[in-house]
Amino acid sequence: MNVGTVQVALAAVGFLATSGLCLADQPAEIMVEAPHVEKSTQAGTMGQRTQALSIVYKVDYSDLNIGTHSGAVELEKRIKDSATKACGQLAKLYPETSEGNPPCVQGAMRIAMAQADKAIAAAEKAEKK
Repeated sequence: MNVGTVQVALAAVGFLATSGLCLADQPAEIMVEAPHVEKSTQAGTMGQRTQALSIVYKVDYSDLNIGTHSGAVELEKRIKDSATKACGQLAKLYPETSEGNPPCVQGAMRIAMAQADKAIAAAEKAEKK
């Protein structure tokens, strides 16, 4: 094996070790996105086109132990608060396109809680070890 091959092999091992560390250090946050709202606009003779609008909030839970019931409940509360704020802000900025707060908040909560449920399950599994 020549020196060039050894350097490439060492670089690959270093990359794999570093990327493994990065995966373990995932940020403790959930993305809460107010659902896309479509707005019809006139585009001259080309017909109508739609424009997707959304607002994203990041919910940090690095200070919570989501492996416990109280931590999971607090995370859900933070997600609901962020979804309510995001949908309210979207409705304020684009009142003509708003689907209304209850459907918007429910949609944002559904998507964010799917992320949260995975994080909570992983935290509960880690607690049992």
